[in-house]
Amino acid sequence: MSLQALADRNYSPLAYRYLCLSAHYRTQLNFTWGSLDGASIALDRIRRSIFAARSGDVVALPDPDAVEQFGKAINDDLNMPRALALAWEVLRGGLEPSVMRATILKFDSVFGLGLERWIPKQELPPECVTALAEARLAARRAKNWPEADRLRAELHAAGWEAEDHGDRFVLKKLPGGSS
Repeated sequence: MSLQALADRNYSPLAYRYLCLSAHYRTQLNFTWGSLDGASIALDRIRRSIFAARSGDVVALPDPDAVEQFGKAINDDLNMPRALALAWEVLRGGLEPSVMRATILKFDSVFGLGLERWIPKQELPPECVTALAEARLAARRAKNWPEADRLRAELHAAGWEAEDHGDRFVLKKLPGGSS
């Protein structure tokens, strides 16, 4: 795998790093573009969660219990899959957002995913994609589920996803997608 091959398909090299972290170093990594899609989506979710948990001037310390568990996973023959699983537990747990962010950023000093520096890019979808998403929303409002599913498939084929938020949607570019 070369960085150019990743760039040619619109993948971040850090998504590949995330994929590598998800397998133990003593096991063979079974690379597929689908597994890289999954890693890219997971990395995007972590990035967005950490970005959303910014709290201005509030300085929080990492959760000591989580840091201790993380250290145990790392010291257990570099068990990165377990360390990543712990990161997801912290993200989904009940910690204060600032503590959760500080904890994950502490983990990232080992992961090397650049979570603290990440800022979301706003990429505007083409008009035809927006029209598909609006037609899908209208089909959902009319409870025409087969049509809504068909339009969702068209959006995916165009490299976009409509994330539903009640009576509106947010369009997101799929990893590796083209417009």
